[in-house]
Amino acid sequence: MLRRSVVSIAVLVASAATAADFATYENGRFGYSIDLPTDFKTVLTPENGDGISLESSDRSTKLSVWGNYLTEGGFAQESKLRWKFEADDGWKFTYEKRGPSWASFSGIKGDRIIYLRQIALCDDAMGNFTLEYPSVAQKRYGPVIERMVKTLKAQRRCD
Repeated sequence: MLRRSVVSIAVLVASAATAADFATYENGRFGYSIDLPTDFKTVLTPENGDGISLESSDRSTKLSVWGNYLTEGGFAQESKLRWKFEADDGWKFTYEKRGPSWASFSGIKGDRIIYLRQIALCDDAMGNFTLEYPSVAQKRYGPVIERMVKTLKAQRRCD
């Protein structure tokens, strides 16, 4: 009985350590919102209001959230341009999935993983986030990415 209690407590502690609390970030300039982990600290809020940059408390993980206007034609072209930018920076993509109004891809560079999500927004714009983290932290950040993918949304329907 004591052994079962110790195991139960260990599971609860492990679950609490991997669960993240979230707060909603809303961007009025581009009209998107996303849930962000509250244990990250803000490192940059650009004056132009396009997004926010954060990092984990141990500084090993970087999170960027931003909006931008489409400059290369439509959403698909802009998304491919971002993919190329990251690939030119040395990222080797191992996962890629696209729809008409969204894209997700992830890749590796050395012992790091990057995940990028993009969605189409109104007024020829798009919302994006990237999470770059050590590969040893993949189990920790998998659920964080899932939550952020589900909650990155346009705040209004386009006309």
